Amino acid sequence: MPSESYLEPDYFVGDVNATNFTLCDDTSELRIAFISIGSCLSVLGCMFNGILLYIFLGKTQRSYPFQTFLAFLDFMLCALYIHCFGLLALSVEYKNALLYNFVMDSNVISLVMSRIVQLAIPYTLIANSAEKLTMILGFDCESKYSLRLRIGVIILLSATVTLLRINGLYLFYIFEDDNCDYFHRKYLSSHQEEVQKWTTFENVLTFFHTFVSFVLLVAFNIVVVAKLRVQHRRTRRQSTSPAQLFSVYFRNFLGSKSITVLTPVGHTATQTLENRSTTARVQAAQEIREQQHKIRCAVKTTVVIISAYLACNLCNFVLYSLETFRREWIMEENGGFKPFYVIISDVGSNLFVFSSTIRIFIYYKYNAEIKKLIREMWLVNFIITHIRPLKTDALLKIDRTDV
Repeated sequence: MPSESYLEPDYFVGDVNATNFTLCDDTSELRIAFISIGSCLSVLGCMFNGILLYIFLGKTQRSYPFQTFLAFLDFMLCALYIHCFGLLALSVEYKNALLYNFVMDSNVISLVMSRIVQLAIPYTLIANSAEKLTMILGFDCESKYSLRLRIGVIILLSATVTLLRINGLYLFYIFEDDNCDYFHRKYLSSHQEEVQKWTTFENVLTFFHTFVSFVLLVAFNIVVVAKLRVQHRRTRRQSTSPAQLFSVYFRNFLGSKSITVLTPVGHTATQTLENRSTTARVQAAQEIREQQHKIRCAVKTTVVIISAYLACNLCNFVLYSLETFRREWIMEENGGFKPFYVIISDVGSNLFVFSSTIRIFIYYKYNAEIKKLIREMWLVNFIITHIRPLKTDALLKIDRTDV
């Protein structure tokens, strides 16, 4: 079974009876740096996703069920990183036995929870992309039936990923090596008989988690962008028709009529037609700009989400390939993992946390309602007012599309 690289504080899957001093060595300075960076990102991620949950659950006018669930998953991901990496590093650094035992004794549960969260995030993104597609196609996403349907999808998704990953409670356990220092004697290991039993299942699930989910996410977002472009062309044709109609009618009127007819308010018929034609052209141009803006926002959102997810899965793909086809490249003779494998695992972990932390900035940039609610928060408003004064020129501001 390919081992889970994310949120495993110690990498030890060899013979539990083998003892070697290198298994008890202190954590390298490079890994401490990665853990420190990841812990800082996780603290920010918990704060930012807590703000998103506060906004989604009580401040928005429309419903955001998938975005709310995604914010909860991102919050859990960052909190689990702090629990498994940050608190463990603090307990070892400051020799806090109570904290060390708490973190290590709950490590199996934390690992299982992290596997559930990791599996749920990409499919929540897929569901969110599907929702955007239904909105573009003209379906009502604000009705009570639609809201209940989306909540049902979230419940079904949560139950499915939990059932698929709950077997980790039987696969992993904490091994304690009395030959090591007190703060380095506990390691996460696995029951070999259970590993053999679940090998095929884990390989298939890892394949779906690593490859299929990414392909589906890319496909949905490509379709969304394509539909937006088609909608833009249709809107452009429809919005320019009134202008063309008034323009042709106006020219025909001037060509066939040499007299000027006064209207009751004192305007000539030619002036009325001129005004109507100008208004139609302005409205058409405005609609075209709004559609183009929506396309740009959708494309940028797609690029950001897919790029972050691809970066995370690139590390997972490399680790998965090594664990499956070249396991001898990553294993030490004593049963531990080689340093480069641990570093790649830490890079993947930090990328996951980073992608979960920056989600609030994506919403802030591309969702006008959420941006307004964030700016209205007391602390944010204080920072904007005193550090970055508001620009007074807000003319011709176009609302950004919801993501």
